[in-house]
Amino acid sequence: MPALCLAAVLAVVSIGPCRVYGGEAFGPAERPKKRAFYAAAGKADITPDLERERIYLAGYGAKGRRAGGVHDPLYARAVVVSDNERTAALVAIDGIGIFRDDVEAIRAGLGWQGNDRYLFVSATHDHSAPDMLGLWGPMPGINGTDARYRRRVREAIAGLVRTLSLRLEEADLVAARVELDPKGLCRDTRDPIVIDPELPALQFRSKKGPIGTIIRWSCHPEVMGPKNLAVSADYPGALCSKVEKETGGACVFFSGAVGGLLSPEKLRSGGLAAPKTSEAALPRLIPRSEDQFDEARRIGESVADAALKALKKGEKLPAGKVLFRSMLVRVPVENSRYLLFLRAMAFGHKMFDAEGSPLPRRRLWTLPLRHLLFFPLPERLRPWIESEVSLIKLGEASILGIPGELFPELAIGGYGGEYAFGRPLIRPSNPNPPKLAQAPKGPFLRQKLRSKYGLIVGPANDELGYIVPEYDFQAARTRFMLPKPQGTHYEETNSIGPRATAIILRAAQALISP
Repeated sequence: MPALCLAAVLAVVSIGPCRVYGGEAFGPAERPKKRAFYAAAGKADITPDLERERIYLAGYGAKGRRAGGVHDPLYARAVVVSDNERTAALVAIDGIGIFRDDVEAIRAGLGWQGNDRYLFVSATHDHSAPDMLGLWGPMPGINGTDARYRRRVREAIAGLVRTLSLRLEEADLVAARVELDPKGLCRDTRDPIVIDPELPALQFRSKKGPIGTIIRWSCHPEVMGPKNLAVSADYPGALCSKVEKETGGACVFFSGAVGGLLSPEKLRSGGLAAPKTSEAALPRLIPRSEDQFDEARRIGESVADAALKALKKGEKLPAGKVLFRSMLVRVPVENSRYLLFLRAMAFGHKMFDAEGSPLPRRRLWTLPLRHLLFFPLPERLRPWIESEVSLIKLGEASILGIPGELFPELAIGGYGGEYAFGRPLIRPSNPNPPKLAQAPKGPFLRQKLRSKYGLIVGPANDELGYIVPEYDFQAARTRFMLPKPQGTHYEETNSIGPRATAIILRAAQALISP
């Protein structure tokens, strides 16, 4: 894959794997010195090559699913925006997540490590995309990431950002937000029932029309379910395809606060067949009554339609500064299962000991053994992972990046049932309901963001798993996190630990505070 797609002056350019949207552009030296936004948007194909790359699909349990075909393409999509002084690249990949070491490697390759340029990379959290985190291989604990594919994705992102940086043109920023009724689209599978209804959208427009659209919505891209063996972008792929067809520009989809767990509400039941055949034959082997791809299309296009309708009445924001700041955080590895597979956790991360020194590699073997044989692991031996919380401001619009799957109640509240949408806040059948008297009080993160157009995005620049409210973190503190608590407490098993929540929220608050 070429590292850089050649720039051109056509309205829509397609060269190799990169596709750039925009009109005639000019370099930084040619731009007039006035307050304005300059933007470019495009996408690069990151669909895996199943003949050359050994692909395991991510998500669901501890074991991966060997990909049996490709249903629809995967992309890295980006909007690059500048104010003539600072430049931010906002990237979303069709993937389960991306670790911070990969983001840092892309930044280093681009030379974007100063104070005037910032790379923000989020994943759609697609559960039918290749494992990029090394967590879903042929057996639990065995890395499922294909190194060639991982390298190709990094190169695709870098090439796309380089290309777009040469294609910036003056643009207006139009913003809109609407509360979308989740009925038939998204449900909450864990008490308390809190569904984030906010659907914000940002669109950069040149004199010729839309350049790029950013849409954020909170629901897991897992329409196909764990039986699916076909590579697919799930509903975000359908959403972006709809927006790109309707506007002629690129579409970047960001996931929001999807923890809790917000999952698609499918109108048809049934799972996919598990085909082991060629891509050409794959769709024909799936009975129409069980075809969840139609459901992914329905959900994606429904959300796209709502965002596009809102943007038609959107507000043109005044040109402002492009500002960004980020904060490094270190969080302790408290999850017993993560400690047992510490080598997997070290994939994609810098790790430290309790005193802040880099963790020696031998500890990746000795600490799991110590934890297993002489449980519990003493606090002085606990490993810590370095991650990143970030904030980007585009004039009056803000994007807050959270390195994991934030519970929606931590973002918007809802403990009074205001976001249950006709459902009971606590299911009557729940044998172990959350103790809401111990729940945190507002204002919550979205209110603290103090922005009419504020996007809380995750997983962004890293993936630490679920960010669970501390009061309801009920996983057993044993060698194997067993026995499992009654009720809905799956998320704890895929969270780095209870203390991470307060650490990440404090960092977010520090970035938001003036």
